[in-house]
Order: sequence, then C-alpha cells, then structure tokens
Amino acid sequence: MRPGSGTRADVERQAEKMERAAEAMLARHRADDAREVEPTLTAKDTARRERLLRDAAELRTWLTRHPDDRRGAKGAIRHSHRTDNESAKMATSKGVIQGYTGVATVDVAHQIIIDAQAHSVGAEQELLLPVVEATAALRTAATVITADAGYHSEANLRALAEAQIPALIADKDMRRRDPRFATQDRYTMLPDPLHDTSKSARKPLEIVGP
Repeated sequence: MRPGSGTRADVERQAEKMERAAEAMLARHRADDAREVEPTLTAKDTARRERLLRDAAELRTWLTRHPDDRRGAKGAIRHSHRTDNESAKMATSKGVIQGYTGVATVDVAHQIIIDAQAHSVGAEQELLLPVVEATAALRTAATVITADAGYHSEANLRALAEAQIPALIADKDMRRRDPRFATQDRYTMLPDPLHDTSKSARKPLEIVGP
C-alpha cells in the first residue's frame, strides 16, 4: 500500500475508487465474452486489476484497525498517515513534512536536558502543559518555568495560574515593547539561498566582453 495522509473518509473514497476501477475492467471482459469477441482483458490488465484489489483490501484493513479519526485539541479532524498513524504534517522552513515535533526541557542552572518528548502536533501551544506535568517531580517552590512565544496562549497562562506555577512566557510582541531589542532588525537572518527558488532570488547572467 502506498503511504499517504488524509482522513478516514479520504481513505474510504480511495478504496472505493480502486474497487470501482477493478470492477469496470472485469465488466468489460465479461461483456466481450458475451458478445464472443476478442477479450480486452490482457495479462497486463489482469495484473493491474489484481493490484487494485490488493491495494483496496489493504486500505480496508487500515480502516478496520483505525476506526476513529484523530482529533486535535479543539476537536478538528487531523490527517492520519497510513504508514505512521501517529505522525502529522508539519510546516517547516523547508516546506511541509510528515513527522513529529520534538520538545526538550532544560535545567538552566545545570545546563542539562531533564525531559524530552515527541508529539504529532505542529502547534507548540498544545505541548506546554504536558511538559510542565512531566517535570513536576523535579520542580521546587523556587522553580520558574520559562518558554518562548510559541507556547504563549491564554489557556496556558490560565492553567499555570490556577495551578500556582510560576512561569515567564514571552508573547509575540515582547521584543517590540522591549527597548533592548530596538536594533534587532539589523541582525535578521538572510534567506536560505538553497530554499528560496523564486525568480526574484536569481540574478541574471552577466556576460563581460573582452
């Protein structure tokens, strides 16, 4: 079965499409038999029909093993992947990939990783509370959790406040308000020339005469 991602409904439609194509090929062969004409179902067609039925059967098996759609934190259906159903589509600087989001928690005082997790979600906001829960045994009353703007959300702030967990989580406009970052634009990273394939990034060829 070819790898791919989608909802259960997408997989169901793909299986039905394969089954209809296989049935249409067999129907043409039976019609030729009834009219006593040269059959159109060649050895190549037979192999293709068998492959369609085999792939459709694998999709049906996958649907049986995964009876429910994956749901996000807000209830939206997440795409499943037929090779690795726990993975998810991730938007990266190099394009969309199928994979996981890795999260590591570091003890600032000792500069060691105290917790590491992999999640099949692209939104970092959903990952803060699982990390906080995982590090509960290592925290003291003096521990302060810090996180970047990717983890900032009203729900996270409310949950931390209700649990009385000290935390400093940047929001997306923090640097704009802080005068210490007034000159940050001069350090903006240049675009990756290997990733930017737009025409504007290409310089015309210059020919220098003798």
